[in-house]
Amino acid sequence: MNKYVTDTHALFWYLTANPRLSAGAKSAFDEGARGEAVIYIPSIVLAELFFLNEKLGQPVDFAVEYAGLKRSAQFEFEPFAPDHVLDLASDSSVAEMHDRIIVGVARRRDASCITRDASIIASKLVAVVW
Repeated sequence: MNKYVTDTHALFWYLTANPRLSAGAKSAFDEGARGEAVIYIPSIVLAELFFLNEKLGQPVDFAVEYAGLKRSAQFEFEPFAPDHVLDLASDSSVAEMHDRIIVGVARRRDASCITRDASIIASKLVAVVW
């Protein structure tokens, strides 16, 4: 079974069927929907998703989407534990703290990251699907 970690924009664009979601990213989400993959959602991605939705005028009902993600077999929430702070040093080639947390989840889960983030791609710390 394939394993993926989603970043915020990829998840938001998937949930809103936005055409900015690439074919490769959509394919990864579709694998999950067919039960062929698990997609980890880091807790920081949930927080960013909430604020992105708010910033954009709440195009989705966050509580409803959250409940759907929670019920879905394709998604698993990934908490940020105190020990994970130590991974931030290992992922220092990624400048932004939130992105380091996402990369850390991908490394710990041996998963590909669904992202178009240039700094994550350039770091080559994890495989990227876009």
